[in-house]
Amino acid sequence: MTADLLAVTPEIIQRYNRPGPRYTSYPTVPVWSEGYFSEEYAACLQKEGLNEQPISLYLHIPFCRQLCTFCGCNKYITNNREIVERYLDALDQEIAGVAKLLGVRKKIAQVHFGGGTPTFLNHSQLRRVVEMIHSCFDVQEDGEWALEADPRVTTNKQLELLYELGFRRISFGVQDLDPAIQQAINRNQTVEQSWRTLETARNLGYKSINMDLIYGLPLQTRQSFRKTLEEVYKMHPDRLAIYSFAYLPGMFKTHKRAIREKDLPSPEEKIAIYLETIRFLAEAGYVMIGMDHYALPTDELALAAKNRTLHRNFMGYTTLHNMAQIGVGVSAISDFGDSYWQNTKEI
Repeated sequence: MTADLLAVTPEIIQRYNRPGPRYTSYPTVPVWSEGYFSEEYAACLQKEGLNEQPISLYLHIPFCRQLCTFCGCNKYITNNREIVERYLDALDQEIAGVAKLLGVRKKIAQVHFGGGTPTFLNHSQLRRVVEMIHSCFDVQEDGEWALEADPRVTTNKQLELLYELGFRRISFGVQDLDPAIQQAINRNQTVEQSWRTLETARNLGYKSINMDLIYGLPLQTRQSFRKTLEEVYKMHPDRLAIYSFAYLPGMFKTHKRAIREKDLPSPEEKIAIYLETIRFLAEAGYVMIGMDHYALPTDELALAAKNRTLHRNFMGYTTLHNMAQIGVGVSAISDFGDSYWQNTKEI
């Protein structure tokens, strides 16, 4: 799909200029019911244990060192390592409890660390979490290990350790490279930091490197975002995720307190940024996978999309067939059987 194929009129822009779900699940999360209990979840897990297929495991690491004001993820801002250790104690108990309810030592085909900032954890904590997984499950030899990382806090030594632990996919949060926009969202991150982490990961042998960008942020324009795209293109990540910023002051206090609505691009400017992004990436050789995701033509996601073998779960697009996803950690979502489950959102 190219921007030339999209006939977007001012009337359409105004009609749909309102918040809406991304449809990463159906029914969408806002209409889920809270009227279910751990006993029912346990019964469903026991039933899933009878399924011989491997599973996908998601771990939520909510910690961040500072608040990015655009963020709608479940996060906990702290520099208190004691809180982190207590959280890992609870995570250890949850993983062991899930494994026990499954009743068998399940095989895992996919592991994903999300956040928050998984690389907020220090070396011993990262090792500890990986050992939790290995102690309760059998990760397939060709299992896919992936995590999200913040270039501002991710060190070269961490990248080396993560590679040693089995991670081969990594997604770096960039969002925007314009200093004024970074200041507006309380996320100062130099181009050099992004270059360093990407090049280090590439040189270590990570086989898939993704970068996250966001359009629709305060002070953003078509011209400013194009400069970000041009800089990111020089880095040549294997994949790009380009998300639309959803301004929800009624849902997120930081949006109401720290982001001025008048600083946001107009609906017309925002859709123009999106359309020009599609055009730029097409000319740069990236394939549009769908739902704001792009990949180089040689990337396995692009190949799977071409061959119509692409799948999607709560962790994003994947070449792996649909399988049960079990989420552990605060706010983590599970998807197995005929139901979705989400952990409590409070630590």
